[in-house]
Amino acid sequence: MKDFQLRNDTKLLFRNDPTGELAALTAEKKTLLVYGGGSAKKNGCYDDVKKAVENAGGIFYELADASRELEVIEKGIRLVKENGIELVIGAGGANIMDCAKLIAFGTYHADDLWAYVKAEKNPYGLKKLPLILMPTYPSSGSEYGLGAVSADSRTGDFGTAYGIAADTAILVPKYSMSLGEEMTAYTGLVTLVQLSASTIGDKNPVSYDIGISVIRNVLAAVKKLKENPEDSDARGVILYGASISTSGRLGLGKEENYAYDIYELEFIPEVLFGAVYRKSLTTLFPRFLKAMAKYHDSDIRRYFKDAFGYGGNVKESADKMLELFSELGVDMYFDGEVSAEKVKEIDIATLLSLDEVTGIMKECLR
Repeated sequence: MKDFQLRNDTKLLFRNDPTGELAALTAEKKTLLVYGGGSAKKNGCYDDVKKAVENAGGIFYELADASRELEVIEKGIRLVKENGIELVIGAGGANIMDCAKLIAFGTYHADDLWAYVKAEKNPYGLKKLPLILMPTYPSSGSEYGLGAVSADSRTGDFGTAYGIAADTAILVPKYSMSLGEEMTAYTGLVTLVQLSASTIGDKNPVSYDIGISVIRNVLAAVKKLKENPEDSDARGVILYGASISTSGRLGLGKEENYAYDIYELEFIPEVLFGAVYRKSLTTLFPRFLKAMAKYHDSDIRRYFKDAFGYGGNVKESADKMLELFSELGVDMYFDGEVSAEKVKEIDIATLLSLDEVTGIMKECLR
């Protein structure tokens, strides 16, 4: 068995009612809530956090309309420093949680924050503010992972700081109840893709079997939510699956990391079509597997058989996956134009050739 290390940077709590933990964690602290649009107020998360902080003798601050934009992160850092804020809570999807991570970390490393985002410096283990993350849009697993993506629209540059962990992650199924049908489907299918990237090619029998089990349960949960959107148990499965996908507990026996190239390709539709993470990752995945099967056919065929019960060749299985994702309620195509020249301009690292990547993108066009 290949050497591995299990990390435990983040305390993961699953709670139907998180107010008790929130009060204990924020007691008498100046606390900043980082959130996006109106969903945090609609689903009750905003009120729960605000009441918990104030009832525990803390002072509540907020940063609304947050995103992974560097300007927004810099605004949050200034807010922290000007008010002596002692703790940061990020509640939302990947963008919001990554923003909160970079505010908590950047409070002490503002001068060279972009060097960490560009992976020129390693943030792991360095000083940051205490940090709580609460996914209201489960998918990215940022609450339990180490990555934090940022982009600077002023320059067109982007990157990922890898090594910033939350102190506590709190999973609360009711906070995703306000999502519509399509968004709910995306939560599960993006989670499934992330779990798959960790599982494909894993030679450790224990972590491989765990990965397959979680994938199958997440898929079952997506199907249940299509029939009954109020099923909190199904939402809980997806929340757990998203966290496990970035936990470092899967893929322990990977000898090659080719499946993670999907995260590099994911940036291309964001740049070319303005696609959001969930759509980009989900739409690319079946086509990505077809292209990667040229080099890793047996691994990918095994994955399709174990996770979905699909036999036959990878192309047939990938086409079935595309059809399944569409039936579950997500749009599996982009609108726009693609050329090798445009793809070449986007700085990504992948084992696939420029022609192969361009071919994947063209397959995704409506």
